[in-house]
Amino acid sequence: MKLINDYYRYEREQNQKSKGRLNCTASTKSYPDFETKSFVYIGENSHTKAGIKRKSDLAMTSGAGKHVTSIYKPNMESGFAFGDVKGTTDLLLFVTTNFSMSADGTIADGAIVEVYICRGKKFDKNAVYCLLTDGELNNEIADIKETVTKTVTDTVTKTVTTKNT
Repeated sequence: MKLINDYYRYEREQNQKSKGRLNCTASTKSYPDFETKSFVYIGENSHTKAGIKRKSDLAMTSGAGKHVTSIYKPNMESGFAFGDVKGTTDLLLFVTTNFSMSADGTIADGAIVEVYICRGKKFDKNAVYCLLTDGELNNEIADIKETVTKTVTDTVTKTVTTKNT
């Protein structure tokens, strides 16, 4: 049974002015809510929920501070975390590479945050997260990456073509 349905890759580019901005450089272009997010911010969680038993340490936002998800198991430096999509039953799995955040909230240049969306799996988060950390989803991860339809190369080519026209 397939657990991962969609994929988005965000990268911290060198010398960005914003401390926590990551640009989308690859995706399956298959999850409508993320198609409007050409960039996201990751930072301290200032989004509070009444009655919540556990507050996350980090949050992902987009645009004018619109909350996307809280990030749990947020030792992002270990490479794994999870969250969910507000208003859905969809689970987000985070796999990071070269991710570190300084005391002032600045994400290191070259950091990569890959987001894997498991539709309808929000309530299975602990089991699916364990599958991820145990390497049981490695084949699905490889398969979903083969379906990428948007890459940074596509964006650069489109921009160059537009400017030359």
